[in-house]
Amino acid sequence: MRRFVWLGIGLVLGLISLPADAAPPRPNMVLIYGDDVGYGDLGCYGAKLIPTPNLDRLAAQGLRFTDAHCTAATCSPSRFALLTGVHAFRHRVRVLPPGAGLVIPTDAFTLPRMFKRAGYHTAVVGKWHLGLGPRRGKLDWNGPIRPGPLELGFDYAFLLPSTNDRVPCVYVENHRVVGLEPQDPLFLGRQRPPVPCTEYPDGKKHPEAMTYYRSSHGHNNSVINGIGRIGYQWGGRQALWNDETMTDEFVRRIKRYIASRAGKGPFFLYFASQAIHVPRTPHPRFHGKSKLTYRGDAMVELDWAVGEILRTLDEHGLTRNTIVIFTSDNGPVYDDGYRDGTTVLTSTAEVDRGQGPIVAASTRSTKAEPGCLLSFAGRDTSGREPPVPP
Repeated sequence: MRRFVWLGIGLVLGLISLPADAAPPRPNMVLIYGDDVGYGDLGCYGAKLIPTPNLDRLAAQGLRFTDAHCTAATCSPSRFALLTGVHAFRHRVRVLPPGAGLVIPTDAFTLPRMFKRAGYHTAVVGKWHLGLGPRRGKLDWNGPIRPGPLELGFDYAFLLPSTNDRVPCVYVENHRVVGLEPQDPLFLGRQRPPVPCTEYPDGKKHPEAMTYYRSSHGHNNSVINGIGRIGYQWGGRQALWNDETMTDEFVRRIKRYIASRAGKGPFFLYFASQAIHVPRTPHPRFHGKSKLTYRGDAMVELDWAVGEILRTLDEHGLTRNTIVIFTSDNGPVYDDGYRDGTTVLTSTAEVDRGQGPIVAASTRSTKAEPGCLLSFAGRDTSGREPPVPP
């Protein structure tokens, strides 16, 4: 997968390197990174039970890759490789626990730094899961949160700090937790903080507090918004996200960012969606929109988000000069810790479709093979599949 993402980036650099009198305007790039999305979750790859009209349109207008591979089968390592071009195992990076420090060295040559060198404005919106704060030592969530994306070359960041199944359950904008009140400070860890702050139910002691749905395995620490999480959080009640409006919030921030950059030079936008990672909490307006359960409806919501981004580019006259890439950090997993209607851990069998999970219908490792789409309306790429290398 990483090589195909870098193919799109190569298109940008190729255009940038043209002589000034021959070069068209430098294209913007929007990289949409799904979470646990397999190629069998998109209609353009054969899905029948989940409608994805916007992603199908993106495929019809651009390139649809049929042999895309990610660098790792889990969140943090795949994202590390995407942003650095280096395999995560070289830095001993695995799936990060709650409260982990930044694992990308601040002096690394990163994807956003490459774009900035070429004169681009850079932004990240969505799931981060690469750590925040010093790699050793404890981060004070009530003060400036650094190092993070801004120390790696991004000009703007609006983040889900870790993942939606881990604490802290707050948004971070640039260097601060959004909406945090000083009288209810935020702490992570099992140990009770030294000052009074909100205490959340412990899912192990009070499983009845998990009212959204129960944990099937491993998600039973702090219960926030009726959902058991990995890790313990204290305080920060007014800053808590709403799980069901998370995609809406990310889309709102993206629309605002795109509008702010219209007519102001090229930009690179990295949208790392939390969908369709657990807990799958699509907004109620998407309930029942697929023929599956929460997971299918969350995929419909992600497709909607892609459509909103494409429409926003249209509204600001940016479509014809913007490369859009859609892919995922890794392929699918189904029962990933919550009783949300999925019936197996993972699968490659077509027969498992139905009122359970949708699958990749392939003998290949689905956890390592997401789909990958690339569209550039300013170039004729419509409906193509790139040649498969020998």
